[in-house]
Amino acid sequence: MVRHLAMAVAALAFAGAPAGAAGTDLLQWARGLPERFALSGSKVEPTYVSAIDISRDGDVVSILGGAPAWAERSRETVAIDAGGAMRHVVCPSGMTCDSPPTPAGFLSTAALISKSRTGALHASIEAEPYGRFSVLCVPAEMLGISRPILDPCFEITTGAAIAQKNRFSNRFDGPSLDPVTLTFAIDTATKSPKEQAP
Repeated sequence: MVRHLAMAVAALAFAGAPAGAAGTDLLQWARGLPERFALSGSKVEPTYVSAIDISRDGDVVSILGGAPAWAERSRETVAIDAGGAMRHVVCPSGMTCDSPPTPAGFLSTAALISKSRTGALHASIEAEPYGRFSVLCVPAEMLGISRPILDPCFEITTGAAIAQKNRFSNRFDGPSLDPVTLTFAIDTATKSPKEQAP
């Protein structure tokens, strides 16, 4: 069910919290995220605009994108089991997916879910504005990335990785979705038993 208004109100309320407000407990937040969402947005490249779709369906996180909006796009899909182990369900052409994935960028939600299931997210993080949204930017090392330059930033009501923050510039200048173009659909009523991953 589409809940744009509810999400906008929640995001605005969180963004308007007092400066001295306590940070968000990352593990508790990640474990309470809705199990289903879908988003569409655009990422500006030097010579074209790329259309990106990201979704979560229970234990499965998928991204469709990586090409100009008018060209054929590739899909990458990762499933996370109850113990946090990840595996590829769909592998993009030209990529080897034999070993367990280390999702980054827009697929970082899979790593976030994985680490929440192993109880490995011990931090309190302050939310920050990203356009009309509030995001939590998580140190990439916590998600299994070695020597990162960019930290993934997750939209606060869904856990969707919509932006990346550069550690050196402290700006959202890594691959990020244009917040003006983002549209979300979430289903907050899906706390029922999970469907098995394919």
